[in-house]
Amino acid sequence: MPQTPHSESGTRGLLLAPLAALLTFVMFLALTPPASANTFGWSYLHPSGCCSQADNRDHYYNYSSLTSYMKVAGNYAMIHLDSQTDMATHYDSSPDIHTDVEMFDQYYDDYWGLDWDGSSTGKNLHARAECVRIISPGLINGWWKCDQYEIRFDLADMSGFSENERKKTACHEVGHSVGLGHSSESNSCMKTGRSTVRSYTSHDVAHINGRF
Repeated sequence: MPQTPHSESGTRGLLLAPLAALLTFVMFLALTPPASANTFGWSYLHPSGCCSQADNRDHYYNYSSLTSYMKVAGNYAMIHLDSQTDMATHYDSSPDIHTDVEMFDQYYDDYWGLDWDGSSTGKNLHARAECVRIISPGLINGWWKCDQYEIRFDLADMSGFSENERKKTACHEVGHSVGLGHSSESNSCMKTGRSTVRSYTSHDVAHINGRF
């Protein structure tokens, strides 16, 4: 019976094919961004981030102008941030430009140029955290920080929310004031939408403790 000529190149090709496939898979893993429940902080190199991070782990806050039921929610959110993370929160009875977070509530219409009631955008805003005193990192790869945030709650919504829904909203906005972005985890107060989830996930906490 005639013998099929032995092909060295054919054998080598059979051996290299699985190796090439493995290398392609490894390169795919290396180039694919890791799955992330949410973002933390903002920089030019991380433009998908939502918020400038707090300038340090001590978070001084004031809510003296809030209605009584929003004081309950704001106080809960700050105490919870302190107990669940490495952040240390302190009530500042005499707020000034160095107070890290000031909370306000009223019936908003177009404050900060935003469509609070959704009449023109179709997207209603329950609350908003906005950095009003930004700290530039000075370096293009540095993280932007915030010296002072304002958190504003729209009473048009808050007046109709349950206590736990208001606490969730406050937890969400306080999270932004630290640097947390929106979360895809249903058990995080950083997930958008109306709910009664009033705490951070281990993923949220890892973000915060990793910086502070």
